Amino acid sequence: MNIDQELNKRLRNIRLDTHNPIPLYYQVYSFFNQLILEGIIKAGTSFPPETDLAEALNVGRQTIRQAMAQLVREGKIERFSGKGTFVTFQNPRNQFFLDRSFSQQMADLGMNTYAKVLELSTGRIDESCSKYLQSKLGAPCLKLTRLRFGNDEPISLQYALIITEKCPDLHEYDFSTQSLFHLLTSVYKLEISEIFHSVNAILAADQQAQLLKIKAGEPLLIEDAVTYLTDGSPIETTTSYFRADRYAYSMRFQYKSNISIWQSLKENIDTVKRS
Repeated sequence: MNIDQELNKRLRNIRLDTHNPIPLYYQVYSFFNQLILEGIIKAGTSFPPETDLAEALNVGRQTIRQAMAQLVREGKIERFSGKGTFVTFQNPRNQFFLDRSFSQQMADLGMNTYAKVLELSTGRIDESCSKYLQSKLGAPCLKLTRLRFGNDEPISLQYALIITEKCPDLHEYDFSTQSLFHLLTSVYKLEISEIFHSVNAILAADQQAQLLKIKAGEPLLIEDAVTYLTDGSPIETTTSYFRADRYAYSMRFQYKSNISIWQSLKENIDTVKRS
């Protein structure tokens, strides 16, 4: 079966769910992303026109544009005026993005994910805990250490400390398969307002190297994250270690020119004047 036949088959068989809490554009994005990962649309080749994709998937063009914009932000496709949209040549290291959970990223990379729980214990926040949690001294907490896998390969060594005032039974869940972010937001209905990230490079210590199947002294990426609720209080901190030879963190900002900023400001001023 050639590439065009396989693409047409995928377009015919995809079933988008308008009742799914996952936004429709993100379902389309995940579908396009999978086509790229599997080489159905190869690097250097063009995507079908937006109008054709919208018709094939039975969605509006705006949904297609949003999905494509996400791929552009991640550097997976490029758009050229008058020429079309093309798949870019990807870095051999898998790209991680700071705006989504580990489980979600593994799914986007087409990997099956699970975890080996190395520690699961309850306690209370004290002075030895992260400085970001010192406002919660004495609060009950859950300490969770996991070795996380993608397709049976160790991907990340992750240490999490979660405030359990609003999720008291959290320790009863199976964290070998459960997503912490999903539990907090979907099961306990906690509203996340902000996640602060920092990424640095270190050399692997003996224990980290053994668990991640690398040599001691090889480079690791270390990501520290602090998650805040809408009331401004911290709910958890996480430190994750990734192999630097296989994975890279990416971030892309949308630039807004001074002219665009001024135009937006002027429109707001005009709105105030009219009201």
